[in-house]
Amino acid sequence: RDQGHSVRTCLPRGVPGPLAEEKPAPFKIGALELPMVTYEGEYESGVARLATLLREHFGPSCFPVVAVGETGDALGYGWDIHRALDADGVSGFYFAHASGESFKCPEAFGKPELLKEISAAKCAGRRIVVIAVGGGVNGNAMGMIAALTGSDFVEVPTTLMHYNDATTSAKKAFSLVVDGQILSKNILGTFYLPQLVFCISEVFLTLDSSSIHAAVGEAAKTMSMLGKADSAAGQQDFHNILGASEFASDFTRIIQTIGGVEQL
Repeated sequence: RDQGHSVRTCLPRGVPGPLAEEKPAPFKIGALELPMVTYEGEYESGVARLATLLREHFGPSCFPVVAVGETGDALGYGWDIHRALDADGVSGFYFAHASGESFKCPEAFGKPELLKEISAAKCAGRRIVVIAVGGGVNGNAMGMIAALTGSDFVEVPTTLMHYNDATTSAKKAFSLVVDGQILSKNILGTFYLPQLVFCISEVFLTLDSSSIHAAVGEAAKTMSMLGKADSAAGQQDFHNILGASEFASDFTRIIQTIGGVEQL
C-alpha cells in the first residue's frame, strides 16, 4: 500500500472532508479496504467529530447502539459518544456489559434488553448502527451482535490490542464459557468488517501497563511474521495465514500512526 494513501478513502462516503487531526491507518484484507482513522486532536473534539461522521453517513434514520465494557463505562468513553450523538439529534441505546475474556459469550452480550431495542428500532424503520467502544473483547462480541442482527458496525478502540489486532482480523466471535472458564475460545464466529474504525489517540493515556505489554507482545508476534513470512521457515510456520506478509507490514503502518508509540 502507498503510505501517501489519502484519509479521504478511509472515511465513509458522503461525509465532510478530512481534518488535519485525522491520520489514515492503511489496512486491507485481501482486496477489501478497512477504513481506519486515528484522530490525533483533543479527546472532546474527536468525540464530536465521530458523532458528525456517523450522523452524516448514516442519516436521520440512524439508531446507534453504543456498547461499552465496564472499564470504558467507568471512564466515560461510551457515555461521551452516546451524549454527543444525542446532542446531534441521533438518539439510540446505551449498552454497558461485563469486561474480560471470560465474558466473551452470548449470555453476556445477547441480553434481552439489547435485542428488544434493536428489534423495535428495526420495526420502526431505523437503521441500526452498532458502535463498539472499548477493547478487543468488546469489538469481537459486539461485531457478532451486529452480524447476527444485520446491523451496520463501527469500532472505536480504546486499547492498542483492539486497534491493532481485533479490528484488523475481521474475525468476530463468541467463546464457549462455562462457570467462568473458557472451554473453547472463539468457537462461534463470523467475518464482519466495520464500516469505520475511529480511534481517538488520547484514550491510550488511560491504558494500564498490562494492556501495553499485551500490545507489545502482539507486535512482537507480528514482527516475526513480517521477518519470516516470505522465507521457507516462515511459509512453514504461517502456511495457514493467507497474506501473512501483508498483514504484518500493514500492522506496523497502523501502529506508527499513533503518536508516542515509539516510547512504549
